[in-house]
Amino acid sequence: MGEPASIVTSRRLEWSETDPMGRWHYATALRFVEHAETSLHERLGVAQQAFNQMPRLNLTVDFLGPLHYAEVAQTTLAVEHVGRSSLRYAFTIARSGVVVARGTLTIAWFDPATGRTAPWPEQIRELFTAAGPQGG
Repeated sequence: MGEPASIVTSRRLEWSETDPMGRWHYATALRFVEHAETSLHERLGVAQQAFNQMPRLNLTVDFLGPLHYAEVAQTTLAVEHVGRSSLRYAFTIARSGVVVARGTLTIAWFDPATGRTAPWPEQIRELFTAAGPQGG
């Protein structure tokens, strides 16, 4: 069995994502994480199948430093745990090698027919647990 799926992406902080001091607004961290998650799902080939069936359950973020307008940050997103119907990602957001935020994002597999969480489809579970690092 391989290592869990992960990805590193780079993204520039846009003006609309800053506060009046030109520093990133706290909600921007989730945008960086979702950008990395989208890239991971695209690389794994599950983006079309997955996005409308993966609601967010929990987000934790420790802010360790500022990110300023136009700076480029690297987001590292890695599958940390896959449960029966949930998945937890661990992430870091870094500027020039210095981590400015870290945290976790927990999602679940949702069955629209029942309106409830359901076990991960085996193909998707296998990708999350064993696909290893993906190109960003």
